[in-house]
Amino acid sequence: MLVGRPWSLCLAVCLGSLGLAGCGDDELGSDPTGDTASSTAATSAGETNGAATETTATTETTATGSASATATGSASASATDATTTDPTGTSTGETGGETTVDPTGTATGGDTTTGGITSTGDDTTTTGTTGDPPCTPEEPPMPAGDEVVIAPEFAEFYTTFELGPVPGIPPEARLGGTTIHYMDDNTLLIAGFSEAANGKIYTIGVTRGACGHIVGFDGEASVLANTPYVDANLVYVKSGLLFYTEWPVNRISQLLPGDMAPTVTTDLAGIGVTPSPGGLGFVPPSFNDPGGMRALSWAGGEWYHITRTENGELFDLSDAVQTATLPNGPGGFSYVPEGSPGFDEPHVIVAEWSVNKVGVYVADEEGDPVEETRKDFFTTFPRPWGAYFEPVTGDYLFLTWGAGVDRVYIVQGFEAPPPLPQ
Repeated sequence: MLVGRPWSLCLAVCLGSLGLAGCGDDELGSDPTGDTASSTAATSAGETNGAATETTATTETTATGSASATATGSASASATDATTTDPTGTSTGETGGETTVDPTGTATGGDTTTGGITSTGDDTTTTGTTGDPPCTPEEPPMPAGDEVVIAPEFAEFYTTFELGPVPGIPPEARLGGTTIHYMDDNTLLIAGFSEAANGKIYTIGVTRGACGHIVGFDGEASVLANTPYVDANLVYVKSGLLFYTEWPVNRISQLLPGDMAPTVTTDLAGIGVTPSPGGLGFVPPSFNDPGGMRALSWAGGEWYHITRTENGELFDLSDAVQTATLPNGPGGFSYVPEGSPGFDEPHVIVAEWSVNKVGVYVADEEGDPVEETRKDFFTTFPRPWGAYFEPVTGDYLFLTWGAGVDRVYIVQGFEAPPPLPQ
Protein backbone atom coordinates (compact mmCIF):
# COMPACT_ATOMS: atom_id res chain seq x y z
CA MET A 1 0.00 0.00 0.00
CA LEU A 2 1.07 3.58 -0.51
CA VAL A 3 2.16 5.75 2.38
CA GLY A 4 -0.94 6.90 4.18
CA ARG A 5 -2.99 3.94 2.87
CA PRO A 6 -4.02 2.19 6.03
CA TRP A 7 -4.86 -1.48 5.59
CA SER A 8 -7.17 -3.86 7.42
CA LEU A 9 -9.52 -5.84 10.42
CA CYS A 10 -25.02 -19.31 20.11
CA LEU A 11 -21.70 -20.87 18.96
CA ALA A 12 -24.86 -21.40 20.42
CA VAL A 13 -24.57 -25.10 20.24
CA CYS A 14 -27.68 -25.40 22.32
CA LEU A 15 -28.36 -29.06 22.07
CA GLY A 16 -31.99 -30.07 22.17
CA SER A 17 -32.86 -33.71 21.94
CA LEU A 18 -35.77 -35.31 23.84
CA GLY A 19 -36.10 -31.99 25.59
CA LEU A 20 -32.40 -31.83 26.48
CA ALA A 21 -30.82 -28.42 26.37
CA GLY A 22 -27.24 -27.41 26.95
CA CYS A 23 -24.65 -24.96 25.72
CA GLY A 24 -21.00 -25.21 24.86
CA ASP A 25 -18.56 -28.06 24.89
CA ASP A 26 -18.88 -28.62 28.61
CA GLU A 27 -22.65 -28.66 28.98
CA LEU A 28 -24.28 -31.52 27.17
CA GLY A 29 -27.45 -31.89 29.19
CA SER A 30 -25.69 -34.07 31.80
CA ASP A 31 -27.09 -34.71 35.25
CA PRO A 32 -24.86 -34.60 38.39
CA THR A 33 -24.08 -38.29 38.06
CA GLY A 34 -22.45 -37.80 34.70
CA ASP A 35 -25.23 -39.21 32.49
CA THR A 36 -24.98 -37.46 29.13
CA ALA A 37 -28.61 -37.93 28.20
CA SER A 38 -30.62 -37.35 31.34
CA SER A 39 -33.14 -40.01 32.21
CA THR A 40 -35.31 -37.33 33.82
CA ALA A 41 -37.06 -36.67 30.52
CA ALA A 42 -40.79 -37.18 30.60
CA THR A 43 -41.41 -39.89 28.04
CA SER A 44 -44.23 -42.11 26.91
CA ALA A 45 -43.54 -45.70 27.81
CA GLY A 46 -43.65 -48.25 25.10
CA GLU A 47 -40.70 -46.68 23.19
CA THR A 48 -38.11 -49.32 22.42
CA ASN A 49 -34.75 -47.89 21.24
CA GLY A 50 -36.58 -45.47 18.99
CA ALA A 51 -38.54 -48.15 17.11
CA ALA A 52 -42.14 -47.26 16.39
CA THR A 53 -44.51 -49.22 18.66
CA GLU A 54 -48.21 -49.13 19.23
CA THR A 55 -49.86 -49.65 22.62
CA THR A 56 -53.59 -50.00 23.13
CA ALA A 57 -54.94 -49.56 26.65
CA THR A 58 -58.40 -50.91 27.52
CA THR A 59 -58.26 -50.23 31.23
CA GLU A 60 -56.72 -47.64 33.49
CA THR A 61 -53.40 -49.04 34.63
CA THR A 62 -50.54 -47.96 36.88
CA ALA A 63 -47.23 -49.43 35.79
CA THR A 64 -43.66 -49.11 36.95
CA GLY A 65 -40.57 -49.63 34.96
CA SER A 66 -37.24 -48.14 34.10
CA ALA A 67 -36.74 -45.80 31.19
CA SER A 68 -33.51 -44.55 29.80
CA ALA A 69 -33.20 -41.77 27.21
CA THR A 70 -30.39 -41.74 24.70
CA ALA A 71 -28.74 -38.62 23.30
CA THR A 72 -30.83 -38.96 20.15
CA GLY A 73 -34.07 -38.91 22.00
CA SER A 74 -34.74 -42.66 21.82
CA ALA A 75 -35.83 -44.41 24.98
CA SER A 76 -36.44 -47.93 26.28
CA ALA A 77 -38.95 -48.91 28.92
CA SER A 78 -40.43 -52.06 30.39
CA ALA A 79 -43.78 -50.48 31.27
CA THR A 80 -46.52 -51.03 28.74
CA ASP A 81 -48.95 -48.33 29.91
CA ALA A 82 -46.94 -45.47 31.42
CA THR A 83 -47.11 -41.80 30.68
CA THR A 84 -44.68 -39.95 32.94
CA THR A 85 -41.18 -40.71 34.14
CA ASP A 86 -39.76 -39.36 37.36
CA PRO A 87 -36.02 -38.65 37.89
CA THR A 88 -35.39 -42.17 39.11
CA GLY A 89 -36.64 -43.71 35.89
CA THR A 90 -39.95 -44.97 37.42
CA SER A 91 -42.96 -44.40 35.18
CA THR A 92 -46.47 -43.89 36.54
CA GLY A 93 -49.67 -42.55 35.07
CA GLU A 94 -52.53 -43.41 32.82
CA THR A 95 -53.13 -43.61 29.13
CA GLY A 96 -56.47 -43.85 27.39
CA GLY A 97 -56.91 -44.68 23.77
CA GLU A 98 -54.19 -45.50 21.31
CA THR A 99 -50.70 -44.00 21.47
CA THR A 100 -48.06 -44.32 18.78
CA VAL A 101 -44.42 -43.57 19.45
CA ASP A 102 -42.26 -42.75 16.44
CA PRO A 103 -38.45 -43.25 16.23
CA THR A 104 -37.76 -39.72 17.45
CA GLY A 105 -39.39 -40.38 20.79
CA THR A 106 -42.55 -38.35 20.04
CA ALA A 107 -45.88 -39.77 21.15
CA THR A 108 -48.96 -39.06 19.04
CA GLY A 109 -52.65 -39.85 19.38
CA GLY A 110 -54.91 -40.84 22.24
CA ASP A 111 -55.60 -39.05 25.53
CA THR A 112 -52.17 -38.84 27.10
CA THR A 113 -50.98 -37.35 30.38
CA THR A 114 -47.28 -36.60 30.24
CA GLY A 115 -45.30 -34.55 32.71
CA GLY A 116 -48.50 -33.15 34.18
CA ILE A 117 -49.80 -31.96 30.78
CA THR A 118 -52.85 -33.63 29.26
CA SER A 119 -53.11 -33.83 25.48
CA THR A 120 -56.33 -35.06 23.88
CA GLY A 121 -57.03 -36.16 20.33
CA ASP A 122 -55.83 -38.43 17.61
CA ASP A 123 -53.27 -35.96 16.28
CA THR A 124 -51.65 -34.78 19.50
CA THR A 125 -47.88 -34.57 19.80
CA THR A 126 -46.37 -34.70 23.28
CA THR A 127 -42.69 -34.47 24.15
CA GLY A 128 -40.97 -34.39 27.51
CA THR A 129 -38.60 -31.63 28.58
CA THR A 130 -35.76 -31.55 31.04
CA GLY A 131 -32.36 -29.99 31.67
CA ASP A 132 -31.22 -26.39 31.66
CA PRO A 133 -32.85 -23.84 29.36
CA PRO A 134 -31.01 -22.99 26.13
CA CYS A 135 -28.12 -20.60 26.58
CA THR A 136 -28.63 -16.97 25.63
CA PRO A 137 -25.75 -15.62 23.54
CA GLU A 138 -23.85 -12.97 25.42
CA GLU A 139 -22.97 -9.79 23.60
CA PRO A 140 -19.92 -7.56 23.81
CA PRO A 141 -20.76 -4.51 25.89
CA MET A 142 -20.47 -2.01 23.01
CA PRO A 143 -22.75 -2.26 19.96
CA ALA A 144 -21.20 -0.73 16.86
CA GLY A 145 -22.13 2.88 16.22
CA ASP A 146 -23.43 4.48 13.05
CA GLU A 147 -19.93 4.37 11.57
CA VAL A 148 -20.71 0.74 10.71
CA VAL A 149 -23.79 -0.12 8.62
CA ILE A 150 -24.74 -3.64 7.45
CA ALA A 151 -26.50 -3.84 4.09
CA PRO A 152 -30.30 -4.22 4.46
CA GLU A 153 -30.19 -7.65 2.84
CA PHE A 154 -28.13 -9.00 5.77
CA ALA A 155 -29.17 -6.71 8.63
CA GLU A 156 -31.87 -9.06 9.94
CA PHE A 157 -29.37 -11.89 10.39
CA TYR A 158 -26.24 -10.22 11.78
CA THR A 159 -25.28 -7.87 14.60
CA THR A 160 -22.05 -5.88 14.84
CA PHE A 161 -20.20 -5.06 18.05
CA GLU A 162 -17.05 -3.13 18.76
CA LEU A 163 -14.36 -4.81 20.86
CA GLY A 164 -12.32 -1.61 20.71
CA PRO A 165 -8.56 -0.99 20.59
CA VAL A 166 -6.35 -3.91 21.59
CA PRO A 167 -4.95 -3.43 25.11
CA GLY A 168 -1.15 -3.52 25.04
CA ILE A 169 -0.75 -2.61 21.36
CA PRO A 170 0.42 1.02 21.08
CA PRO A 171 -2.36 3.33 19.82
CA GLU A 172 -0.25 4.51 16.89
CA ALA A 173 0.20 0.95 15.61
CA ARG A 174 -1.87 0.06 12.56
CA LEU A 175 -3.69 -3.28 12.97
CA GLY A 176 -3.44 -6.14 10.48
CA GLY A 177 -4.65 -9.71 10.29
CA THR A 178 -5.95 -11.77 13.17
CA THR A 179 -6.54 -15.44 14.03
CA ILE A 180 -7.30 -17.64 17.02
CA HIS A 181 -4.25 -19.54 18.27
CA TYR A 182 -4.19 -23.04 16.82
CA MET A 183 -3.84 -24.63 20.30
CA ASP A 184 -5.92 -22.25 22.43
CA ASP A 185 -9.41 -21.00 21.56
CA ASN A 186 -9.07 -18.26 24.17
CA THR A 187 -5.94 -16.67 22.67
CA LEU A 188 -6.06 -14.27 19.74
CA LEU A 189 -3.14 -13.42 17.46
CA ILE A 190 -3.24 -9.97 15.90
CA ALA A 191 -0.81 -8.01 13.72
CA GLY A 192 0.41 -4.66 14.96
CA PHE A 193 2.50 -1.99 13.20
CA SER A 194 1.11 -3.52 10.05
CA GLU A 195 2.94 -2.73 6.79
CA ALA A 196 5.86 -1.23 8.71
CA ALA A 197 9.44 -2.43 9.15
CA ASN A 198 8.78 -2.91 12.88
CA GLY A 199 5.69 -5.07 12.31
CA LYS A 200 4.86 -7.59 15.03
CA ILE A 201 2.39 -10.36 15.76
CA TYR A 202 0.91 -10.04 19.24
CA THR A 203 -1.11 -12.45 21.38
CA ILE A 204 -3.91 -11.49 23.75
CA GLY A 205 -6.52 -13.44 25.69
CA VAL A 206 -10.22 -13.24 24.86
CA THR A 207 -13.23 -13.82 27.09
CA ARG A 208 -16.23 -15.81 25.88
CA GLY A 209 -19.85 -15.80 26.94
CA ALA A 210 -22.07 -18.73 27.88
CA CYS A 211 -22.50 -19.82 24.25
CA GLY A 212 -18.85 -19.34 23.31
CA HIS A 213 -19.05 -15.96 21.60
CA ILE A 214 -16.09 -13.62 22.10
CA VAL A 215 -17.25 -10.72 24.29
CA GLY A 216 -14.01 -8.92 25.13
CA PHE A 217 -10.25 -8.95 25.60
CA ASP A 218 -8.52 -10.54 28.58
CA GLY A 219 -5.30 -8.92 29.80
CA GLU A 220 -2.83 -7.09 27.58
CA ALA A 221 -1.18 -8.05 24.34
CA SER A 222 2.39 -9.34 24.27
CA VAL A 223 4.73 -9.87 21.33
CA LEU A 224 4.72 -13.35 19.79
CA ALA A 225 7.14 -12.64 16.93
CA ASN A 226 8.80 -9.82 15.02
CA THR A 227 7.25 -9.87 11.55
CA PRO A 228 8.23 -6.90 9.37
CA TYR A 229 5.51 -5.61 7.02
CA VAL A 230 2.92 -8.12 8.26
CA ASP A 231 -0.43 -7.40 6.66
CA ALA A 232 -4.11 -8.33 6.29
CA ASN A 233 -4.44 -12.08 6.87
CA LEU A 234 -2.81 -14.48 9.33
CA VAL A 235 -3.62 -18.06 8.35
CA TYR A 236 -2.66 -21.29 10.12
CA VAL A 237 -2.00 -24.57 8.36
CA LYS A 238 -0.43 -27.90 9.40
CA SER A 239 0.55 -28.15 13.07
CA GLY A 240 0.69 -24.44 13.75
CA LEU A 241 2.59 -23.19 10.71
CA LEU A 242 1.43 -19.60 10.19
CA PHE A 243 1.31 -17.89 6.79
CA TYR A 244 1.07 -14.11 6.40
CA THR A 245 1.50 -11.48 3.69
CA GLU A 246 3.99 -8.59 3.72
CA TRP A 247 3.00 -5.26 2.15
CA PRO A 248 4.40 -3.30 0.29
CA VAL A 249 7.43 -5.55 -0.17
CA ASN A 250 5.51 -8.22 -2.15
CA ARG A 251 6.32 -11.23 0.03
CA ILE A 252 4.66 -14.11 1.86
CA SER A 253 6.28 -15.45 5.02
CA GLN A 254 5.90 -18.64 7.05
CA LEU A 255 6.34 -18.74 10.83
CA LEU A 256 6.83 -21.99 12.74
CA PRO A 257 5.65 -22.29 16.36
CA GLY A 258 8.22 -20.92 18.78
CA ASP A 259 10.12 -18.86 16.19
CA MET A 260 10.50 -15.15 16.93
CA ALA A 261 11.01 -14.17 13.28
CA PRO A 262 9.87 -15.52 9.90
CA THR A 263 11.14 -19.04 9.29
CA VAL A 264 11.13 -18.57 5.52
CA THR A 265 10.10 -15.69 3.23
CA THR A 266 9.19 -15.92 -0.46
CA ASP A 267 9.73 -13.02 -2.87
CA LEU A 268 6.54 -13.04 -4.96
CA ALA A 269 7.91 -10.96 -7.84
CA GLY A 270 9.83 -14.04 -8.93
CA ILE A 271 6.66 -16.14 -9.24
CA GLY A 272 4.48 -13.61 -11.07
CA VAL A 273 2.62 -11.59 -8.42
CA THR A 274 1.97 -7.88 -9.01
CA PRO A 275 2.97 -5.90 -5.92
CA SER A 276 1.72 -6.36 -3.37
CA PRO A 277 -0.71 -8.78 -1.72
CA GLY A 278 -2.38 -7.93 1.57
CA GLY A 279 -5.00 -10.68 1.52
CA LEU A 280 -4.21 -14.39 1.83
CA GLY A 281 -6.38 -17.46 2.29
CA PHE A 282 -6.91 -21.15 1.63
CA VAL A 283 -9.84 -22.76 -0.16
CA PRO A 284 -12.22 -24.68 2.17
CA PRO A 285 -12.66 -28.44 1.79
CA SER A 286 -16.01 -28.29 -0.03
CA PHE A 287 -14.49 -26.81 -3.23
CA ASN A 288 -12.65 -28.48 -6.13
CA ASP A 289 -9.29 -27.21 -4.87
CA PRO A 290 -9.36 -27.81 -1.11
CA GLY A 291 -6.43 -26.12 0.60
CA GLY A 292 -5.48 -24.16 -2.53
CA MET A 293 -3.65 -20.91 -1.77
CA ARG A 294 -5.24 -17.61 -2.86
CA ALA A 295 -3.72 -14.12 -2.62
CA LEU A 296 -5.22 -10.67 -3.26
CA SER A 297 -3.17 -7.54 -4.06
CA TRP A 298 -3.87 -3.97 -3.07
CA ALA A 299 -4.64 -1.63 -4.73
CA GLY A 300 -5.17 -3.29 -8.12
CA GLY A 301 -7.29 -6.17 -6.82
CA GLU A 302 -5.37 -8.94 -8.60
CA TRP A 303 -6.60 -12.34 -7.36
CA TYR A 304 -4.07 -15.18 -7.64
CA HIS A 305 -3.76 -18.93 -7.36
CA ILE A 306 -0.36 -19.80 -5.87
CA THR A 307 1.05 -23.33 -5.92
CA ARG A 308 2.48 -24.57 -2.64
CA THR A 309 4.61 -27.69 -2.43
CA GLU A 310 5.45 -29.33 0.88
CA ASN A 311 9.09 -29.10 1.86
CA GLY A 312 9.60 -30.64 5.29
CA GLU A 313 7.75 -28.53 7.84
CA LEU A 314 7.38 -25.68 5.35
CA PHE A 315 6.16 -25.06 1.79
CA ASP A 316 7.76 -23.86 -1.43
CA LEU A 317 5.63 -21.31 -3.30
CA SER A 318 5.54 -21.07 -7.09
CA ASP A 319 3.51 -20.42 -10.26
CA ALA A 320 1.17 -17.54 -9.43
CA VAL A 321 -1.78 -17.38 -11.85
CA GLN A 322 -4.20 -14.45 -11.87
CA THR A 323 -7.84 -15.53 -12.25
CA ALA A 324 -9.84 -12.42 -11.28
CA THR A 325 -9.59 -8.67 -10.66
CA LEU A 326 -11.61 -7.17 -7.78
CA PRO A 327 -12.51 -3.47 -7.44
CA ASN A 328 -12.46 -0.98 -4.56
CA GLY A 329 -8.93 -1.45 -3.22
CA PRO A 330 -9.45 -4.89 -1.61
CA GLY A 331 -7.43 -6.24 1.28
CA GLY A 332 -8.20 -9.05 3.71
CA PHE A 333 -10.65 -11.75 2.64
CA SER A 334 -12.16 -14.97 3.92
CA TYR A 335 -14.65 -17.64 2.88
CA VAL A 336 -18.13 -17.25 4.39
CA PRO A 337 -18.92 -20.44 6.36
CA GLU A 338 -21.50 -22.55 4.56
CA GLY A 339 -25.01 -22.45 5.99
CA SER A 340 -24.68 -18.87 7.25
CA PRO A 341 -27.99 -16.96 7.02
CA GLY A 342 -28.52 -15.00 3.84
CA PHE A 343 -25.98 -17.03 1.86
CA ASP A 344 -27.58 -19.79 -0.17
CA GLU A 345 -24.36 -20.60 -2.04
CA PRO A 346 -20.60 -20.26 -1.30
CA HIS A 347 -19.26 -16.72 -0.94
CA VAL A 348 -16.03 -14.82 -0.34
CA ILE A 349 -16.12 -11.74 1.91
CA VAL A 350 -13.62 -8.96 1.13
CA ALA A 351 -12.54 -5.86 3.04
CA GLU A 352 -12.59 -2.89 0.62
CA TRP A 353 -10.29 -0.36 2.21
CA SER A 354 -10.35 2.24 -0.54
CA VAL A 355 -14.14 2.76 -0.43
CA ASN A 356 -14.92 2.07 3.26
CA LYS A 357 -17.04 -0.99 2.51
CA VAL A 358 -17.03 -4.75 2.84
CA GLY A 359 -18.22 -6.75 -0.17
CA VAL A 360 -19.27 -10.34 -0.80
CA TYR A 361 -18.92 -12.40 -3.97
CA VAL A 362 -20.29 -15.75 -5.05
CA ALA A 363 -17.37 -18.20 -5.11
CA ASP A 364 -17.07 -20.60 -8.03
CA GLU A 365 -16.09 -24.28 -7.77
CA GLU A 366 -12.38 -23.37 -7.59
CA GLY A 367 -12.94 -20.98 -4.69
CA ASP A 368 -12.54 -17.84 -6.84
CA PRO A 369 -14.84 -14.80 -6.58
CA VAL A 370 -17.20 -14.28 -9.50
CA GLU A 371 -16.64 -10.61 -10.26
CA GLU A 372 -20.13 -9.70 -11.50
CA THR A 373 -21.82 -11.08 -8.35
CA ARG A 374 -20.39 -8.49 -5.95
CA LYS A 375 -22.76 -6.88 -3.45
CA ASP A 376 -22.38 -4.98 -0.19
CA PHE A 377 -22.19 -6.68 3.17
CA PHE A 378 -21.24 -3.45 4.93
CA THR A 379 -22.36 -0.33 3.09
CA THR A 380 -20.24 1.72 5.50
CA PHE A 381 -17.20 0.69 7.47
CA PRO A 382 -14.19 2.83 8.45
CA ARG A 383 -11.06 1.60 6.62
CA PRO A 384 -11.67 -2.17 6.83
CA TRP A 385 -8.70 -4.47 6.36
CA GLY A 386 -8.58 -7.91 7.98
CA ALA A 387 -11.21 -10.63 7.60
CA TYR A 388 -11.49 -13.74 9.80
CA PHE A 389 -14.15 -16.21 10.98
CA GLU A 390 -13.19 -17.60 14.36
CA PRO A 391 -13.55 -21.39 14.68
CA VAL A 392 -15.67 -21.80 17.83
CA THR A 393 -18.79 -19.82 16.89
CA GLY A 394 -18.10 -18.40 13.43
CA ASP A 395 -18.02 -14.82 14.73
CA TYR A 396 -16.52 -12.57 12.04
CA LEU A 397 -13.60 -10.43 13.23
CA PHE A 398 -12.41 -7.48 11.20
CA LEU A 399 -10.29 -4.45 11.92
CA THR A 400 -9.73 -0.86 10.95
CA TRP A 401 -6.45 0.29 9.41
CA GLY A 402 -5.68 3.97 9.86
CA ALA A 403 -9.06 5.07 11.25
CA GLY A 404 -7.65 7.00 14.20
CA VAL A 405 -6.77 4.53 16.93
CA ASP A 406 -7.41 1.24 15.19
CA ARG A 407 -9.88 -1.17 16.74
CA VAL A 408 -11.50 -4.57 16.35
CA TYR A 409 -15.12 -5.27 15.44
CA ILE A 410 -17.02 -8.54 15.64
CA VAL A 411 -20.17 -9.77 13.89
CA GLN A 412 -22.44 -12.42 15.40
CA GLY A 413 -24.74 -14.59 13.29
CA PHE A 414 -22.47 -16.69 11.04
CA GLU A 415 -22.01 -20.45 11.20
CA ALA A 416 -18.67 -21.85 12.38
CA PRO A 417 -16.12 -22.49 9.58
CA PRO A 418 -14.72 -25.93 8.70
CA PRO A 419 -11.35 -27.06 10.13
CA LEU A 420 -8.19 -25.30 8.99
CA PRO A 421 -6.74 -26.45 5.67
CA GLN A 422 -3.64 -28.62 5.78
